[in-house]
Parts: sequence; C-alpha cells; structure tokens
Amino acid sequence: MRDVPGFSRRSVLAGGLAAPLAVPALITGARANETFVLGTWGGDYQRLQLENIELPLVRPLGLEAVADTGDEPPRVAKIMATRRLPRGPLDVACLQAVQAYALGEAGVLEELTPEKVPNLAHVKEGLATATFAPHIWSPQIISYSPERVTSPPTGFGDLADPRYNGKVGFPDGNFFYVMMAAGLFAGGSANDFDKAKEVMTKVNANGLRLYPSTDAGGPPFKTGEIDIGMMWLARISMWQNAGIPVAAAFPKEGCILYVSGMVVPKNAPNKEAAFKYINAMLDPAAQLGFAKNMGYLPTVTNAPLTGKVAEQLALPTPPPKLVVPDFAFTSKIQPEIADWWKKSIQHG
Repeated sequence: MRDVPGFSRRSVLAGGLAAPLAVPALITGARANETFVLGTWGGDYQRLQLENIELPLVRPLGLEAVADTGDEPPRVAKIMATRRLPRGPLDVACLQAVQAYALGEAGVLEELTPEKVPNLAHVKEGLATATFAPHIWSPQIISYSPERVTSPPTGFGDLADPRYNGKVGFPDGNFFYVMMAAGLFAGGSANDFDKAKEVMTKVNANGLRLYPSTDAGGPPFKTGEIDIGMMWLARISMWQNAGIPVAAAFPKEGCILYVSGMVVPKNAPNKEAAFKYINAMLDPAAQLGFAKNMGYLPTVTNAPLTGKVAEQLALPTPPPKLVVPDFAFTSKIQPEIADWWKKSIQHG
C-alpha cells in the first residue's frame, strides 16, 4: 500500500494553462491516414477517446486508430497469447494499472520514456510505471442517496449496517477495488485480504446487490432500489449531471485509487504511432475533456480544473488519504481474490 505524495486538493486543481484544443485536420487529398490498432473499452470511454484525443490531436498528425473494442481480460489474454509473434495484434492497449503492472513484469511491454512520449514529463508522481502511462484516475468513495440517507456514511463499515439491509449495491466489476477498500477499513492495509473477506461476508449478508456494469450502478439510486454503495468519484459527477440524486462520502480510513491508462506491447507493429497517440492522451486539452465529460481527474500536472468541474471533483479539506494499490502484490493475488469473490459473494 502506498500513499500518493503530492495529492492534495490544491495539487489536483493546480497546474499550468491547458493547451488550446486543436481543430481536426481536413483530408483534402487522396492519401489515407496511417492506421494503428487501439485496444480499448467501448461505451462512453471509447466515444470520448475519439472526441478528445483522436479527432483534435491525432488525426492532424496523419494517424487514425482502428478500434479493437472489448473487455480487459480478453485484451490481456490476446497480448500474452501473441507475445512471441514478431508482429502483435495491438499497438496501444488500454488497461487498468494493476493489469498493466502484471504485463510489465511479464516482460511483454515496451518501456515508455519522455524521449518517446514527451508529455510523460508532466505525469503526477506515483501513477506511472516504466511501461504504463496513466490516462485517468479517481478516488473510490462511498456513494449514497442524499434523499434517504440523512447522515452521510463515514467508512466502509457502513455498508454492513442493518439500517441499509437490502439497500447496498455496486457494480460487480469493481469487486477487486471494493475488496481493497474493505481491507483498508478492517486491517489498515489495502493488502489485508483476510480481513477484507470477513468484512465483505458481512456486507453480503446485509443484502448486497451486484450490477452487471458501471452504468447500471447509477439508476438504482434514483428508483430507490439502493441507498448506499461504493463507486468512483468520477461516476458520481456523471450521474449527478444525468439527474440521478446521489452523493459522495470520503471514507475516513482512506480512498483506494482507480487508475487506468495505456501500454504498448513489445511486438506492436506501429510503435511510433502508439507513442504519438499516448502523448496526445496526456495532452492537457484531452485530459480536461475527460474530466469535463467523464469526471476523471487529470493524471498530468499541467491540466488545472476550473468552474463546475473543479467544484464537483474537488477533494475535501483536509484532503483524504489517497492510496495507490500495491501493484506488485495485487497483480499476483487478483486471480485468487476473483475466485473467492465468485464462490463466496456472487454465488454465496
């Protein structure tokens, strides 16, 4: 478990002026753009990649992404299965930080440096690794209905409070981060999965509801199906903007950070295009676009938030404890925890 140095309310909002949004270049000749393959998630994330990274910043370079859309596990499996081929199927792969670390340790990823990706020089301390460029981050908070929960929750233990029996819920895909939050609450460490299992067993017995996707986790607050759960601060701002009555409470024991970003496989066919795309991803304009439209905080120091976005994503004062997962530990234990979760929580 690592606390993030320099992550305070001031540091989140501070920084230099963002670069102006570039205007997409018009293709006037017959020559087609050079293509590269981008392994990514779908939905809002892919749409915002197109709107904030590719169209304004990448197409003008004469490059165009061919999207390979899907879930993360098949993307990881594809990289590993093709690692010995001279030309792999992906140039850029979007991954959560934990999975990216595991692939880096397996030796299948290209090293990323400021010489290859100049905007890496502006990345906040603690988020990147030698082979991983962080795109977005958000603290995991306790989500709750301000209409039905009169006293805001203060810690993870509130999810097991009998007052919320049958009214606790969150997306099933967030299970690993929820388990880290449970360990942080019960044992003082995000790595204490033995204590996390004990706490999550109690939460499950309190009528836990699991949802199939992140998007599906918001409407139940509006319908009254759930009153409390765990979610990223980013999603709270999105749901609020969509008219869902939901609020965020920062657990007193600290917040686990969700970090996702991009990697380049060693056998990527078009590494130069991959480096340029990742550099554009870290551009202040692209970072601010994701903050405005998806609620995730910039991973670079030169993209200050202003206005409504700054208010919605502001951390409280004094700032909460922010905990980056211990990638070396969590990447090894995640399969074991996934198996326990499936047997004890999904089907328990």
